[in-house]
Amino acid sequence: MFRFFRSQKVTFNNKLFIVVRKIRADHNPIIETWKDHLGVDTVLKRDGYYYFCEEIPNIDFEELT
Repeated sequence: MFRFFRSQKVTFNNKLFIVVRKIRADHNPIIETWKDHLGVDTVLKRDGYYYFCEEIPNIDFEELT
């Protein structure tokens, strides 16, 4: 839960993601191994970095009065 407040967030395709780890692309990381190790569901690539992320789900709610 505290990861949400401390971590960087990114938006992609109108979805919000928490960045768990950022690794330089020129280090040639093994993507699937890192995904499994970090327990993330999404990897994004931007500006020479891989962003290993967790998607923040949209919640439909009703306001109670």
